[in-house]
Order: sequence, then C-alpha cells, then structure tokens
Amino acid sequence: MIDLHLHTTASDGRLTPKQLVEAAKKRGLKAIAITDHDTVDGVQEALDNAEGIEVIPGIEISCYEKGYPEVHILGYFIDHNDPKLLAFTKKLRQERLDQKKAMIIELNKMGYDITYEEVLKKVGTSFGRPHIAQALVEKYPKKFRDIRDVFKQVLFTGGPAYVEREESTSMSEAIAQVKAAGGIPILAHPGAYPKFNALKLIRWFKREGGMGIETYYPYYYKFPRLALSRVLNKGLVRYFRSIAKKEKLLETGGSDYHDGDMLDLKIPDSVLEKLKVRLSCR
Repeated sequence: MIDLHLHTTASDGRLTPKQLVEAAKKRGLKAIAITDHDTVDGVQEALDNAEGIEVIPGIEISCYEKGYPEVHILGYFIDHNDPKLLAFTKKLRQERLDQKKAMIIELNKMGYDITYEEVLKKVGTSFGRPHIAQALVEKYPKKFRDIRDVFKQVLFTGGPAYVEREESTSMSEAIAQVKAAGGIPILAHPGAYPKFNALKLIRWFKREGGMGIETYYPYYYKFPRLALSRVLNKGLVRYFRSIAKKEKLLETGGSDYHDGDMLDLKIPDSVLEKLKVRLSCR
C-alpha cells in the first residue's frame, strides 16, 4: 500500500520528516509522498532516511479562485532544489504569514486571547491553521476537544475566523510552477466541494494543464462538517474514480496526515505506477 498525501513539521504536521518516514515503514507502506503546505523544506530529510521505502518529493500549494475560497494543488516528483520553485515557496510563505495574522485578529475579536507571536513558536517553515488550532486547544480545553473541533467550530474554510489571503496564487500559476519543477500537478480532495462545483473545478483544472485528481481520500475524518460516514466516503471515492476515468485524468490518494494515527486507506500501488508512466512520457 501507499500514501501520497502526508505532512511533516516543515508545515503543520506533528512528526518530523524522519519520524514520518519511520512511522510509514512501521505501517508497512511501500511508498509515501511528502506534501507539506507551500514548502519543500521537509523533503530532503525524508529522502535521507528513505532506506526501505520509496519517498516521493512533493508539495501542496494553496490557491484561490473566484467561487472557490481555497483550492489545493498537489505536486509530485518535483525537483525540490529547483531555484524558481524555492523562490515561489518564499512568496507563498509570506502570503501564509499575512493570512494567519489576520485570522488571529478575527479570533481576538471573538474573545480568544492568543497572539501571533505565541503561535509562531509552534511553527516550522510553513504557518498553517493547525498551529492556531493547537494554541486554542491548549488555552481553551473546555471549549475545544481537539484540533478537529477547532476547525469544525471556527477555522473551517469560510468559517467565522477564516480570512482569505490578500495576495494569492492562482490555480494556473501553481500548475505551471509544478510542471516547471518537473512535477505532476494533481487537484487535491475535490470532494470537499459540492459535486457540481467539484466537477466544474476538475474540468477547469484540466484545461489549465492539470493532470489528475485525488480520488482516494478520508473525507469522513478530514472534513467533519460534511458529516460523512465511512460507507458514504467509499461512495464518494467511487464517484471521483469514475470522473477521473471519464476525464482521462490520473488518480492519486492519501490520508492527508497531520497528527494522530496514520489512516489505512488501502491505496493500491498501481496508482503510483501510472504516475510514473505519465512522468516518463513527459
């Protein structure tokens, strides 16, 4: 089995790249992808500890488009040392910092006593909403059970403390950056949107040069506001697999792991083999 969507302490994951690789080995995974938010800083450490498991250099880029408050583009098999990509991630990092400052201000208006400086101490390279959520859990344990609960109440996309980025990256720019770094651009978790909007986004993504969609994904766990059971989640996976086939797009999948236990999604390694075939044909 494989897992092509994992986060480390380089962004907002709980485990260092080395720890994540070791955890994946213990799970018996054949291959993983390091896909930190808007940064590739965790890739080299993961590669340096990859004996016994295949580690794919990756990234997850946050984009903003009209009608879609936040779109995530995964990039696989990128050159994580590419100078233009590194300059691009520096720009993304500043966008993230400005956005998270604005979210903390909104939380302060709501009566939550946290500061940007105290949350920043929890951050590796890339500042994410889970860092803010962790600070809220620690300060307000009676209000929030865990990080997922914070997202469900105040930090979900479009939620009361959510703020869009003033300076933002477009989907076409993200796709172009991934391709320029030798990678394959994939649309992450399309099931986060209503099906009609998701289908429009997938076709738009394809027109812009996107090459695949994430079909295997634990929406029931990562998006609690959708209130999906595991059975309904399997139906959503089947639906997006059918869309990928119809649109002649590659499939990928992953747990979107940040913390807690690594989820067992049973993603077949044939998914990875097809990515490699497409990569060799570029």
